[in-house]
Amino acid sequence: MKQFFKNKFFYIMTVLALLLTIVPSVFYSMGLTFVFRDAVCVLLTPMQKVFNYATEAVDGFAAYFYKFDELIEENIALRERVAELEKQNYDAAELEERSAWMSNFLEMKTQHTDFKMLSASVTGRESGNYSKVLTIDVGTGAGVSLNMPVVTSEGIVGRITELGYNWAKVTTLVEPQSSVGAYIERTEDAGICEGKFELSSDGLCQLSYLPAEAEAEIGDRVLSTGFGSVYPRGLVIGYVETVGINEYTRSPDVTVKCAVDFSELTQVMIITDFEVYVE
Repeated sequence: MKQFFKNKFFYIMTVLALLLTIVPSVFYSMGLTFVFRDAVCVLLTPMQKVFNYATEAVDGFAAYFYKFDELIEENIALRERVAELEKQNYDAAELEERSAWMSNFLEMKTQHTDFKMLSASVTGRESGNYSKVLTIDVGTGAGVSLNMPVVTSEGIVGRITELGYNWAKVTTLVEPQSSVGAYIERTEDAGICEGKFELSSDGLCQLSYLPAEAEAEIGDRVLSTGFGSVYPRGLVIGYVETVGINEYTRSPDVTVKCAVDFSELTQVMIITDFEVYVE
């Protein structure tokens, strides 16, 4: 304790205390308090500025983080709103697509009163083969059987070639060795539309066995003849894409662009019963 009173810091603080006590009293007694006040202001003003700057800096720093937190919360809210709107848009688009599909389904049933049809969804595609084989979500449990034709409002998709209780596989028209009796609507020249490996990737099939005098033109619509027991008469197969002459048989060499885009299918119709065409 004695060492503390001998310390220089103690003496300095004592002197300062005396000065702060005596000096104001002297100036007050002399009527010169304004001089003391001005001196104090001169000494304290720089310190006040430093303190103000420090306070403003701290306030600004705090405000920055407060604003940053606000922006994060606002960003989260905006993302949630965008996700909600996207879901609403997706639901609306799905509802619109479903509504259009049902409208086409009803229109086709109206046009073909002799057809019994069943709606189905496409659940899978065999990879690497331009959707030559599709999987749908109905099977024997819904009354589906082999070789039933599968269509859309645009035209023929193919036929049932495999099935289980609640699934079936559809072989499309572009699959090699697929075939359907066909005729050109404009001229009624008949032949057979066949799937070819070299054409399948472009969604094309070959119209073969046309009469030598057949006059096919690009854009002609090609329909099913109805001969046999797989496809009814008058279903759209596609449209003439190219016309040439087979160098060996000298008969027309015609390719047909399928009316249905198999890669975009989500819904199809299975014709479960129809009247077989007899000429």
